[in-house]
Amino acid sequence: MRIGILGQGVSGIFLALFLKNNNKDLDVTIIDKNSIPARKLLNTGNGRCNLANSDINEKSYNSPFVKNVVDAFNSEKIIETLNKWGIFTRNFNTCIYPYSLSARSFADYLIILAKEAKIKFVNDENFLDYHLENNKIIVETSKKKFTFDKFVFASGSNSASFLGGSSSVINCLEKHGYKINTLKPGLAPIRTIELTKNAENQKVKAKVTLIIDKKVIYEETGEVLFKKDGLSGIVIFNCASIIARSSKFKKATISLDLVPEYSFDEIYKILLEHNSTSKCSVLNGFFTKTMSEYIRKEAGIKNLSSFTTSEIKKIAQKLKNFEFTYKETYSFENSQVTVGGVDLNQINENFESKKEKNIYLIGEILDADGLCGGYNIMWAIASANQLAKNF
Repeated sequence: MRIGILGQGVSGIFLALFLKNNNKDLDVTIIDKNSIPARKLLNTGNGRCNLANSDINEKSYNSPFVKNVVDAFNSEKIIETLNKWGIFTRNFNTCIYPYSLSARSFADYLIILAKEAKIKFVNDENFLDYHLENNKIIVETSKKKFTFDKFVFASGSNSASFLGGSSSVINCLEKHGYKINTLKPGLAPIRTIELTKNAENQKVKAKVTLIIDKKVIYEETGEVLFKKDGLSGIVIFNCASIIARSSKFKKATISLDLVPEYSFDEIYKILLEHNSTSKCSVLNGFFTKTMSEYIRKEAGIKNLSSFTTSEIKKIAQKLKNFEFTYKETYSFENSQVTVGGVDLNQINENFESKKEKNIYLIGEILDADGLCGGYNIMWAIASANQLAKNF
């Protein structure tokens, strides 16, 4: 049986390996427009490759179907599989990485395993179209035509265009009658209505609360990076994805608690007690000078130090609730994942198309996305496993 896979990312390579492990006699070919396999994988986890997470909850993914698939092939099973293949892992809190902490080493090892299993890699070929003919799938690329018995779309979507991300395959599927849910950038910085240029490049640890139409939707504590026109950092990326998942809303705000270790009364008392300890602003004992000045000005305080009691109260209020209004998410080029894609109702529980026989879809090309922390790679692996075991 000849099986074609479009996409040499995580889902495509893992699917090929799963298939060959189940049946070494299968003829498996993976096609990709990039010159090297696993190009996008090399950029994950800041080059360290965060490949799984042991903590999964209802916010981890955009759909119960996606979460259920991942639950069925969770981090323990991923680790067990990798160990069988000779790949070992290490944990940082709930995040799981290759022991090498190198995405390149991890990708190189997978490619070696695939080539040893006689999986064929076809590179530098742009996918153009496909059609069904006499129970076969004819796939046309920029260089030739392929004939397969089964064909799998595992090509991802249009995030990270500098790594090959594109919507061209999704556009093709739409032409073939597939329902495509609106594509939006996820896991990306956001632009805010409020000005942030005076705090550009400043980093703070904060409790972040996402509020959509006056309802608290998400909370997480993590590092926030101020950009010239908005906010960044993993926790902000997660907020961007959750905002993108929200179909219609009037207003989204992000509240930063810059001193999550203290209650309002505690921080107010501390600021009051140390207001005159030094000629410096009392904020300098908590933040950099640049950040202190930004907070002071945004709190509407003109005095440089030795604040009045009412000014201390305003500063304390700003520290516990520094609000920013969502304007827009950065572009697909700056996003790590795409929210939206082929509607999940277009496939059955085994990832076969309901529209066309012997056509399958897995990974990011579907309307399936996770938060930062290895969740998207987990989905890519778990969906590949689910398909392979039911092929």
